[in-house]
Amino acid sequence: ATVVLLDLVLEAEMPNKGSALLAKKLPRRSREQAPANQSSANAARMAVRGPHAGLEVLDEERERGRESEWENSGEYGKRNMQCGENLGRLLHFFGISSPLDVVWSHAVNSKAKLEAALAPGSKTMFLEADVTWGSCGGVRNLAVMAHPPRTSSDLTFLMFFSRVVEHNRKASHNRRVGVKLDFKDGRCLESCLGLLRDTAGANESVGFPVWLNADVWSGPGARPPSMAPADFFAACFDMYPAGTLSPGWTCWLKFEGPSDAASRLLDPAVLQGYEMQHIEDALRTLPRGVGHVTFPVHCTMARLGSDAIVRLLAADARFTLTLWGEAMPQDEDWMLSTPELAGRIFRDCAKPGLIAYGLTLAPYLFQRATRSLQLTAFGGAAGFGVKKKKEIEDAVTDERQKSQSPERRESSPQARRNSS
Repeated sequence: ATVVLLDLVLEAEMPNKGSALLAKKLPRRSREQAPANQSSANAARMAVRGPHAGLEVLDEERERGRESEWENSGEYGKRNMQCGENLGRLLHFFGISSPLDVVWSHAVNSKAKLEAALAPGSKTMFLEADVTWGSCGGVRNLAVMAHPPRTSSDLTFLMFFSRVVEHNRKASHNRRVGVKLDFKDGRCLESCLGLLRDTAGANESVGFPVWLNADVWSGPGARPPSMAPADFFAACFDMYPAGTLSPGWTCWLKFEGPSDAASRLLDPAVLQGYEMQHIEDALRTLPRGVGHVTFPVHCTMARLGSDAIVRLLAADARFTLTLWGEAMPQDEDWMLSTPELAGRIFRDCAKPGLIAYGLTLAPYLFQRATRSLQLTAFGGAAGFGVKKKKEIEDAVTDERQKSQSPERRESSPQARRNSS
């Protein structure tokens, strides 16, 4: 009766459809309700795995009865579900010691980029790809690899994932790749996660890291997300619980500049940092017991909201960050000099272009130069224009003086300046 009453209360507290779905599909299991043979099963897995047993997905912290500050604070979802794999096992898969060692291929949304990332000479370890609802060729209304506003592609999700599975099946141990799937449309979840589940079969895992990413909270810029947190979590837990959750915040750039980094230097006010409210929203709605969660955050927004980001990582030792965007030198310094980030950040950042680096070295000169229509790629025309303008002004002044009488020339401001 107590359990039934609790379920009714939870559904009343979570009025939307996704939250109700989450409450029904994720049965809460306390430590007391864990299977009696769990310890023996863990021991058997450790015996099989040998020296890498410590990398197995074993929630030893919770087994010992020590919950994190995040779970004790009350700022977490009402349901308990283990999901994904721990950070140690992920690093072991790639044979690296730090998340910063992961080599990324970003926006792998076409056949050409996919084949380039999987080519024999490629060092790529993780593919980041966007999944939206659109068309491929003459076929419409299916999951394709594209970033909105683009909704057409030469690569469907089925083609993308089948190619990755084929590559990992044939590749040597050090050439396998993982995938981060950035879901841009909720209509893609059922078909894509269903394919993951069917591919995994009885193994419950496809055999390589899969990150499930979507913007489910409002972030800097306050643009509302297209998916509710409960909808996303329910789909992930129900259809592919072996995936690592990567929920994030929406963000918005107010300035449409030549590049992400250049626009930030042109107008530093275009970006807002993450705030404590953003972190509280995440901790309040993230289900407990999810294990390793990696939060995607914009590199400059994270630096501007450093206190909030540090608070997020302090909430649970299993949380990590995946930094994205064009990383400026000050962003890089922040990543490497902040003690709380050590060993807990993945870096999927692009290098800013030449213009952005020029801005970093001389932002004042760049801002002055961009006000002139005479600016060229090398900035020489701006200086030339200023010089020519002064020569013309001096010539006009000389002509005026020649046309004046001797008495007026002596009393003119230009004459007084020359005499002084």
